[in-house]
Amino acid sequence: MAKTSNAGVAVAELATENKGEKRLNLILTSSVYDDLAALAKERRTTMTEIVRLALGLVKVAIHEAKQGHKLIIAKADGEVLKELVLPG
Repeated sequence: MAKTSNAGVAVAELATENKGEKRLNLILTSSVYDDLAALAKERRTTMTEIVRLALGLVKVAIHEAKQGHKLIIAKADGEVLKELVLPG
């Protein structure tokens, strides 16, 4: 059964496996799909790789937030431009 998140993404896991990998079906809103496709094109990679990259970044962000650390965007000189806050 699919579950919908705040980001407009519905996820359904399929039971198929291939070489230790699992297939995942995503139902995205048009705007989320377009964003994903644009990022993949910009990075010259696949949408799957963008999802893997995003998962890795969120995993680090959640771990660091649990440690009481902040996720920030800063200039090379250390000037903070933005603080990113994860929902929940």
